Amino acid sequence: MKQIIVILSLTLLLMSDVAAQKNAFAFHIYNPLAMFQKAGIKLEYRHQQTGVLLSGIQYYGSLPKYPGTQAALEGRHYKKLEGTQVHENFIYSKFIYGYQQHSNASGEGFFKRDEVLAGNYYGAGIGVGRHFNYGHFFIDINLGLKYTLSETKQAKPFYITGPGSYLDLHFNLGFQ
Repeated sequence: MKQIIVILSLTLLLMSDVAAQKNAFAFHIYNPLAMFQKAGIKLEYRHQQTGVLLSGIQYYGSLPKYPGTQAALEGRHYKKLEGTQVHENFIYSKFIYGYQQHSNASGEGFFKRDEVLAGNYYGAGIGVGRHFNYGHFFIDINLGLKYTLSETKQAKPFYITGPGSYLDLHFNLGFQ
Protein backbone atom coordinates (compact mmCIF):
# COMPACT_ATOMS: atom_id res chain seq x y z
CA MET A 1 0.00 0.00 0.00
CA LYS A 2 2.87 2.38 0.79
CA GLN A 3 4.31 1.82 -2.70
CA ILE A 4 1.02 2.77 -4.36
CA ILE A 5 0.78 5.96 -2.27
CA VAL A 6 4.38 6.91 -3.15
CA ILE A 7 3.77 6.30 -6.88
CA LEU A 8 0.53 8.33 -6.85
CA SER A 9 2.23 11.16 -4.92
CA LEU A 10 5.11 11.28 -7.40
CA THR A 11 2.67 11.23 -10.32
CA LEU A 12 0.69 14.15 -8.86
CA LEU A 13 3.92 16.05 -8.20
CA LEU A 14 5.05 15.56 -11.80
CA MET A 15 1.62 16.61 -13.10
CA SER A 16 1.70 19.83 -11.07
CA ASP A 17 5.23 20.56 -12.32
CA VAL A 18 4.07 19.91 -15.89
CA ALA A 19 1.21 22.38 -15.54
CA ALA A 20 3.52 25.05 -14.08
CA GLN A 21 6.24 24.79 -16.75
CA LYS A 22 4.18 23.78 -19.80
CA ASN A 23 6.04 20.50 -20.06
CA ALA A 24 4.40 17.31 -21.31
CA PHE A 25 3.09 14.31 -19.42
CA ALA A 26 2.06 11.20 -21.37
CA PHE A 27 0.46 7.84 -20.65
CA HIS A 28 1.43 4.90 -22.93
CA ILE A 29 -0.46 1.62 -23.32
CA TYR A 30 2.26 -0.94 -23.78
CA ASN A 31 2.07 -3.13 -26.91
CA PRO A 32 -1.73 -3.51 -27.25
CA LEU A 33 -1.19 -6.02 -30.08
CA ALA A 34 0.62 -8.42 -27.72
CA MET A 35 -1.86 -8.41 -24.83
CA PHE A 36 -2.23 -12.20 -25.03
CA GLN A 37 1.36 -12.40 -23.74
CA LYS A 38 1.93 -9.24 -21.70
CA ALA A 39 0.37 -5.97 -20.63
CA GLY A 40 1.85 -2.80 -19.27
CA ILE A 41 1.94 0.96 -19.08
CA LYS A 42 4.51 3.71 -19.42
CA LEU A 43 4.39 7.12 -17.80
CA GLU A 44 6.42 9.82 -19.53
CA TYR A 45 7.58 13.16 -18.23
CA ARG A 46 8.86 15.35 -21.04
CA HIS A 47 10.69 18.66 -21.02
CA GLN A 48 11.18 20.08 -24.53
CA GLN A 49 13.16 17.41 -26.44
CA THR A 50 14.02 15.12 -23.51
CA GLY A 51 11.72 12.46 -22.06
CA VAL A 52 12.00 10.22 -19.00
CA LEU A 53 9.75 7.14 -18.94
CA LEU A 54 8.90 4.72 -16.15
CA SER A 55 7.27 1.47 -17.25
CA GLY A 56 5.80 -1.64 -15.71
CA ILE A 57 4.96 -4.86 -17.56
CA GLN A 58 3.19 -8.02 -16.43
CA TYR A 59 4.06 -11.16 -18.41
CA TYR A 60 1.26 -13.74 -18.33
CA GLY A 61 3.40 -16.69 -19.27
CA SER A 62 1.96 -17.80 -22.60
CA LEU A 63 3.99 -18.30 -25.78
CA PRO A 64 6.66 -18.55 -24.35
CA LYS A 65 5.84 -19.46 -20.78
CA TYR A 66 7.67 -16.81 -18.76
CA PRO A 67 5.30 -15.28 -16.21
CA GLY A 68 6.66 -12.40 -14.18
CA THR A 69 7.02 -8.66 -13.87
CA GLN A 70 9.41 -6.15 -15.39
CA ALA A 71 10.13 -2.49 -14.63
CA ALA A 72 12.17 -0.11 -16.78
CA LEU A 73 13.61 3.38 -16.66
CA GLU A 74 14.03 4.90 -20.11
CA GLY A 75 15.53 8.16 -21.38
CA ARG A 76 14.65 9.64 -24.78
CA HIS A 77 15.86 12.48 -26.97
CA TYR A 78 13.30 13.70 -29.53
CA LYS A 79 13.95 15.51 -32.82
CA LYS A 80 11.19 16.98 -34.98
CA LEU A 81 11.21 15.90 -38.60
CA GLU A 82 11.90 18.47 -41.30
CA GLY A 83 8.78 19.60 -43.13
CA THR A 84 6.43 18.61 -40.29
CA GLN A 85 5.72 20.07 -36.89
CA VAL A 86 3.81 17.00 -35.71
CA HIS A 87 5.81 13.76 -35.90
CA GLU A 88 9.17 13.16 -34.23
CA ASN A 89 12.02 10.67 -34.29
CA PHE A 90 13.81 9.70 -31.08
CA ILE A 91 16.76 7.78 -29.73
CA TYR A 92 16.51 6.01 -26.39
CA SER A 93 18.39 4.07 -23.77
CA LYS A 94 16.84 2.02 -20.99
CA PHE A 95 17.62 -0.01 -17.90
CA ILE A 96 15.38 -2.94 -16.96
CA TYR A 97 14.82 -5.07 -13.90
CA GLY A 98 12.48 -8.05 -13.69
CA TYR A 99 11.39 -10.99 -11.63
CA GLN A 100 10.81 -14.35 -13.31
CA GLN A 101 8.19 -16.49 -11.53
CA HIS A 102 8.57 -20.24 -11.19
CA SER A 103 6.68 -22.30 -13.76
CA ASN A 104 6.38 -26.09 -13.68
CA ALA A 105 7.10 -28.29 -16.69
CA SER A 106 3.93 -29.24 -18.57
CA GLY A 107 2.53 -30.66 -21.80
CA GLU A 108 3.81 -33.23 -24.27
CA GLY A 109 5.26 -33.25 -27.77
CA PHE A 110 5.00 -29.89 -29.53
CA PHE A 111 3.28 -28.32 -26.48
CA LYS A 112 5.95 -29.47 -24.01
CA ARG A 113 7.22 -26.69 -21.77
CA ASP A 114 10.31 -26.97 -19.62
CA GLU A 115 10.44 -25.91 -16.00
CA VAL A 116 11.29 -22.23 -15.54
CA LEU A 117 13.15 -21.34 -12.36
CA ALA A 118 12.29 -18.25 -10.32
CA GLY A 119 14.82 -15.43 -10.20
CA ASN A 120 15.69 -11.83 -10.91
CA TYR A 121 17.08 -10.47 -14.16
CA TYR A 122 18.35 -7.08 -15.27
CA GLY A 123 19.68 -5.46 -18.40
CA ALA A 124 20.06 -2.44 -20.64
CA GLY A 125 19.04 -1.44 -24.15
CA ILE A 126 19.38 1.23 -26.83
CA GLY A 127 17.45 2.03 -29.98
CA VAL A 128 15.56 4.43 -32.23
CA GLY A 129 11.88 5.16 -32.74
CA ARG A 130 9.18 7.34 -34.19
CA HIS A 131 6.48 9.26 -32.32
CA PHE A 132 3.36 10.06 -34.41
CA ASN A 133 1.35 12.89 -32.79
CA TYR A 134 -2.40 13.27 -33.45
CA GLY A 135 -3.50 16.03 -31.08
CA HIS A 136 -3.69 14.56 -27.58
CA PHE A 137 -3.25 11.00 -28.89
CA PHE A 138 -0.13 9.38 -30.30
CA ILE A 139 1.35 6.19 -31.72
CA ASP A 140 4.85 5.26 -30.65
CA ILE A 141 7.04 2.69 -32.45
CA ASN A 142 10.60 1.77 -31.46
CA LEU A 143 13.26 -0.74 -32.46
CA GLY A 144 16.46 -1.46 -30.58
CA LEU A 145 18.73 -4.02 -28.98
CA LYS A 146 18.65 -5.19 -25.38
CA TYR A 147 21.07 -7.27 -23.32
CA THR A 148 19.77 -9.14 -20.28
CA LEU A 149 21.49 -11.08 -17.49
CA SER A 150 19.60 -13.54 -15.30
CA GLU A 151 20.38 -14.95 -11.85
CA THR A 152 19.04 -18.33 -12.96
CA LYS A 153 19.78 -20.44 -16.02
CA GLN A 154 17.27 -19.53 -18.74
CA ALA A 155 16.31 -21.41 -21.91
CA LYS A 156 16.81 -19.87 -25.39
CA PRO A 157 13.17 -18.67 -25.75
CA PHE A 158 13.69 -16.31 -22.77
CA TYR A 159 16.31 -14.45 -24.84
CA ILE A 160 14.58 -14.78 -28.23
CA THR A 161 10.88 -14.03 -27.64
CA GLY A 162 10.58 -13.77 -23.84
CA PRO A 163 11.20 -10.92 -21.38
CA GLY A 164 14.96 -11.00 -22.02
CA SER A 165 14.61 -10.72 -25.79
CA TYR A 166 17.63 -9.25 -27.60
CA LEU A 167 15.29 -7.48 -30.01
CA ASP A 168 13.51 -4.54 -28.37
CA LEU A 169 10.52 -3.87 -30.66
CA HIS A 170 7.43 -2.05 -29.33
CA PHE A 171 4.23 -0.48 -30.61
CA ASN A 172 2.44 1.76 -28.09
CA LEU A 173 -0.71 3.88 -28.09
CA GLY A 174 -0.99 6.83 -25.78
CA PHE A 175 -2.52 10.03 -24.51
CA GLN A 176 -0.55 13.24 -23.87
